[in-house]
Amino acid sequence: MKKLVSLLVVIALSAITLAACSKEQTKTFEGDVNGKQIITSLTYKGDEVLKQSTIGTLKYDDLGIDKAQAKEMLKKDEKAFKGDKGVSFKIDYKDDKAVEHIDIDYEKADIDQLKKKLGFVSVKGKNNKVSLDKTVSQMKRNGLKEKSNMTDHDD
Repeated sequence: MKKLVSLLVVIALSAITLAACSKEQTKTFEGDVNGKQIITSLTYKGDEVLKQSTIGTLKYDDLGIDKAQAKEMLKKDEKAFKGDKGVSFKIDYKDDKAVEHIDIDYEKADIDQLKKKLGFVSVKGKNNKVSLDKTVSQMKRNGLKEKSNMTDHDD
């Protein structure tokens, strides 16, 4: 009887552990990169980044440029992301700033194509899964700081 109870406890703990491992979570980073205020959220499961959502705000006055110069400056970002599968890109040009919205669904995106265009994507192994640990390291190297966790997803 004790063995049966012990076995049931082990099975229950295993089920709880597996359920916790499969839960989607979010990490958020923010900071200033090349004059652009960045907020990025990573949705991940285990060490795999599933989605990345980034908002970049570029204030014209901070860089000593005007709206037309900002449009010229951000053309390469637009070219790098526009039209790629799994990638949503939009820029809103306001009177005093430009706001970039970039959403990447790594489960749908062509990782090899992103690596070519961006010069880096933190991939782990040959399966083209985007590594959370490598992505976090890259963000920190770029000067972004992790914010406290907002919420976890139960999807």
